[in-house]
Amino acid sequence: MTINYSIILPCLNEYENLKYLITDLIKRLKNEKYEILVIDDNSTDNTIPKLKKKFFKNKKIIFIKRTKNPGLAFSIKTGINKCLGKNIIVMDSDFNHKPNDVIKLIKIHKQKKFELICGSRFAKGGSSNKFYRHILSLAYNYLIIFILNGKIIDNLSGFFLIKKKKLMLLNLNKIFYGYGDYYIRLLYYSQKFKFKYFEVGVKYGNRKHGHSKSNFIKMFINYFIETLKIKINEN
Repeated sequence: MTINYSIILPCLNEYENLKYLITDLIKRLKNEKYEILVIDDNSTDNTIPKLKKKFFKNKKIIFIKRTKNPGLAFSIKTGINKCLGKNIIVMDSDFNHKPNDVIKLIKIHKQKKFELICGSRFAKGGSSNKFYRHILSLAYNYLIIFILNGKIIDNLSGFFLIKKKKLMLLNLNKIFYGYGDYYIRLLYYSQKFKFKYFEVGVKYGNRKHGHSKSNFIKMFINYFIETLKIKINEN
C-alpha cells in the first residue's frame, strides 16, 4: 500500500505525552494513508514497551530505539532513512506542536503541492505559548534571516512537511546533527536549492507532561554559532 505521509516523532522519556499524542493523530489521520514512526533516543521510562502494549493492534506505528549517537537531529535522520512515505512530517512529541496543525499542513500540501511546508509561529494565524518567548524568538529569527539572507520567518519551529524525494537530494549528514539547529540548516539548503515552500501559521501548545529538556540560553548561543558556521562555510 502506498503511504502518503510518514509522521516522525523523535522522543526521549515522553511516554506520558506520546500515549495521548498518538491517539489524537490516529483519529485525525483516519482518512489518510500514513505511518507513525516513534524514534526513541534510548529513553529510561520504557517508552517503547509501554506504547507497544497500548497500540499493539495498530500496524501503522513503527517503533525504533536508538542506543548510539544520542541527539534530536540524529533521531530525525533515522526516521527519514527508515520511513516509507512520499512525504515526511516532523513534529515534537510533547504537544508543543498540535495534532490539528498536522492536518493543516496536509491540507495545504494537497491543495498546492508545495515541496516544503513550514509550521510558523510568525505567519498569519500563528502564535507561541508564551508572549515573551514569542517576542524573543521573533527577534532571534530576524537575526538568522539577516545573517543567512533567508526568506522563511520561523527558522526554529522544527515543525514541517517535506517531500521525501526532494529531501533526499540534500546531504543529510551535512544537515542532521546537533539539536534544533538542524532546522536552520535544512531551511537554508532548501532555499538554496529552490524548493517550493510555504509558511503556515501554527499555534504552539503547552507541554502536557514532564519538563522541557531545552536550556534556552545555551540553545540560542549554539544556534547562533551554527548560523555563523553556515555563513562562513558557504561563502
